[in-house]
Amino acid sequence: MNPFLFVLLLLSPGAVAAQDWRVLTHSLAGQAEMVDGALRGKPEGGKRAYYVELVRAMLAELGLPARIEEVPLARGLVLLQQHENVALFNVDRTPEREERMAWVGPIWEESDYLYERAAAPTGIHSLADARPLRVCVLNANVHDALLAKAGFAHLYRHSTYVGCFQMLALGRVDLVASGAGGLEQKLRAALIEPHAIRATPVRLASAKGYIALSPGSPAAEVARWNGALAALTKSGARRALLQRYAAQPE
Repeated sequence: MNPFLFVLLLLSPGAVAAQDWRVLTHSLAGQAEMVDGALRGKPEGGKRAYYVELVRAMLAELGLPARIEEVPLARGLVLLQQHENVALFNVDRTPEREERMAWVGPIWEESDYLYERAAAPTGIHSLADARPLRVCVLNANVHDALLAKAGFAHLYRHSTYVGCFQMLALGRVDLVASGAGGLEQKLRAALIEPHAIRATPVRLASAKGYIALSPGSPAAEVARWNGALAALTKSGARRALLQRYAAQPE
């Protein structure tokens, strides 16, 4: 092949579209499983099942292999910072993270609360009330940073929400910081009856979840990912996935 033609092919849009990405997710809590060597969301599994299937659909739209790995959130964030062409989902977009990664989405929106055992109410009504208590957080996530910054001295960091809720059920912590979406699935995976856990009046935040791409990702590639999400939204495929996997109307 003519060397000049080879260089042109490498620089063509098709070649960019074909570049490989390492796609990571976290905290699946039993909402996905390996099927024929591929990670798949379980129908009606919850929001994380929906994330997996939405990203699979986006990868197909992008012409990329549907390879998704589950890793602990903290490790995923490190890999995202240290390597090119890494995508991690679902990630809360915060001011501290804004310039440290590129953003695709949002793919989800929900409110976050402090949760307690129904049989052992804490009586809290504010963040200040909760400060002396033992709180389990997902290691390195947005709640971890928020509560540490607010002066919480008794944070118990776990690699999964299932582990946090199990600690709560056993009385090893007083509270768990978690999003409201997918709570039933988290409790089911932790073998906890839904009525045993309830939200306190303390809302931590209203969060939007995104797909995060490695910092320095070309603007054209970030736009391509966002374009794939927009195409699935416009076609109605995104809504269909939400209904099937997260059991939500829209």
